[in-house]
Amino acid sequence: MALLALLLCAPPVAGDSRLETQAFGNLHDSRLDRHFPLLSELMVGGHVLPGLHRNFVPQGVDYLAGHEGEAVLSGYFCKRFTARYRGPFRRCVLKRSALYLFDLESGRAQRLALLEEPDGTPMRRHAGGVAELYERLWLPDNFVVFRFSLEALRTADEPVITLRPENERAIGVDASGDFITAHEGTLWIGNFQRGRRGNPLPAHYQAPDAETRGWTAGYRIDQDTLRPVSQARYRVNFAGVAFEVYRPDAALHHRNKVQGMTFLDDTRVVLSTSFGPRRGALAFHRLAAAPIGDSAEGAAVTLPDGSTLPVQSLTRATRASVISTPPGAEGVSWDGQRLAVPFEGGAMPYRQRWRWREDRLLLLTPPPDPRVDG
Repeated sequence: MALLALLLCAPPVAGDSRLETQAFGNLHDSRLDRHFPLLSELMVGGHVLPGLHRNFVPQGVDYLAGHEGEAVLSGYFCKRFTARYRGPFRRCVLKRSALYLFDLESGRAQRLALLEEPDGTPMRRHAGGVAELYERLWLPDNFVVFRFSLEALRTADEPVITLRPENERAIGVDASGDFITAHEGTLWIGNFQRGRRGNPLPAHYQAPDAETRGWTAGYRIDQDTLRPVSQARYRVNFAGVAFEVYRPDAALHHRNKVQGMTFLDDTRVVLSTSFGPRRGALAFHRLAAAPIGDSAEGAAVTLPDGSTLPVQSLTRATRASVISTPPGAEGVSWDGQRLAVPFEGGAMPYRQRWRWREDRLLLLTPPPDPRVDG
């Protein structure tokens, strides 16, 4: 049975096949209706993700404020896999981090940026998320965040470019950096962390008032310096390694296995969760108060420097609704009208083993919130 039959979905752009899109058996509307009825009801569009046939693994997405119809995708090209499967997939052992500029109307990749480290060497990070803030693209990984020029990505002459971070000095953040979102001048950088990694989590990552293991740190960013407003720093120990990081201005506790986060407004938060071939989900939460600022509330959490921070927890009590999704739901972004969610089911090696394969960037409207919509 030809499970991996290829369907060319968009013509090549400027001759580079990494800008093409090829589908690998996404869930057509009839199967969406049957297995994911609420998602099907809310879906208003979708595009096959670029580069899958060249081993691109999509991770994050963000709408570009002020550039209607455009989005940026983050992820990596897998240059080499392990020879054998571990459970349902082969692990990527050589990555090349990348960003795509993506046209949401045509479904075409407009440009590809292969990312570099500040010293000019190829960036081989997970690129688990991307956020646009102050005309910059922010990409987190392993307790630091990198800042790239959006203008350079949008206005380059060539369809495929290399892009180096603007910040030569590392911006240390108190999160492993598996996803990121921006809201009202604040970057929110979070952890996917599974509970069975064999290393104890930092104490402040675990909510004192709820059974949670996930942590997201919020940083106000100065528009002039493009660095955190607060200059206070401390060291955090994670998996046996000490990292020097800026003290966050705010934080949220939540479940683990979170792949993405976005804010619908100051108090409504969406979490994208998935792991392996099982169903994913989009969970819609309502906070009691904005999580940052003078009105912030929540259980007092002691940070590594001895200071305390009020932190709210996203739990079943705050969850207004949840949407079941196909496996591989990654980042999530909101432009005020539509949510955008990329799925990695069409990427190698997941497409070889998963029963439900979704290889598109899906666009959908959020479900009604009776506490907001009447």
